[in-house]
Amino acid sequence: MTLKPLFVSLFILPLFTMTACAKEPSVDSDGIPKTRSNLTADEQKQLDDFLVQQKINMRFIEGGSYEMGDFGSKVTINDGGPIRSESDNKPLHKVTLDSFSMNAYKATYSDFDVYSMVTGQDKFGTEIYMEAIRKPNAAAGINWQTAQHYCQWLGQQLDVPMNLPTEAQWEYAARNRGKYVLFPTDNGHINGGHNIATFDEMQKLSRKYRTSLAIPTVGLYPPNPLGLYDMTNQNNEWMTDWYSEDYYANSPEHNPQGPKTGTEKVVRSVNADWGDAQNVLANGSITLMRIKRLPTAPVDEFEKKEHEGKTNYDYSTSARCVANSTQEIN
Repeated sequence: MTLKPLFVSLFILPLFTMTACAKEPSVDSDGIPKTRSNLTADEQKQLDDFLVQQKINMRFIEGGSYEMGDFGSKVTINDGGPIRSESDNKPLHKVTLDSFSMNAYKATYSDFDVYSMVTGQDKFGTEIYMEAIRKPNAAAGINWQTAQHYCQWLGQQLDVPMNLPTEAQWEYAARNRGKYVLFPTDNGHINGGHNIATFDEMQKLSRKYRTSLAIPTVGLYPPNPLGLYDMTNQNNEWMTDWYSEDYYANSPEHNPQGPKTGTEKVVRSVNADWGDAQNVLANGSITLMRIKRLPTAPVDEFEKKEHEGKTNYDYSTSARCVANSTQEIN
């Protein structure tokens, strides 16, 4: 079993209803939270250790060209017909990407605790109903803007431009540099108990922490051939791209960034409710599937009245940062 190293020892304090206003960090001209200038020696040490680990976690991915989308016509599955029925992953189209580096892991709550501490923000995911799944090595559940700001802030610390991945970058990496791979696992297949959790394994972990929610622990199963963990499980991943159903018909070839505007963002990986092997197989090819989601999860009036401040409606969406540099990070 491979687990992500942790440098910060974190303790979850008893949670209670907060009445004070949330902390507002100092931000730069782009709205990205700034690192505080008055860090203590201990805080600076935690930040330094965190940044060393983030460099270690980055995987350099050499750029190249591939055919993005439903590649059913290129393989023997379905007799050369489409692999999935959705129209939004068609047509198959050529994409050429510059080299980039991608984090081997989704950002965890321990990562976000360092981020919130050094930027003067409240911790993320401390809502009372989230206590059971808020583990240091669990993928943090955050909205799109929080995810994007985190990646941009991290890039500033490492002196390299960083963002959430474009969906073209994500699919290229999930498919092992654009090969015709159905599942972004170590072997391109779904093998319950080996490269993804079985239903029983997920239930056992949930019972351990007395919750009905899945615990999105990172690094439990082997990475894909590029060294990227959990690309088919443990929460959806936010992309930079706005979602458009017909974008593939109009996508530029070189480094596509998605539509300029929109109302929903693209998420990739696997829906949190499909996280076990049987459900992933039943719901089809994950490397091709596009999912759309509002940048901030909507909350209806009943939920707002009954549960506001007690639950995290973005618990199933996480961040995996990309460094947009053609050179390996050292």
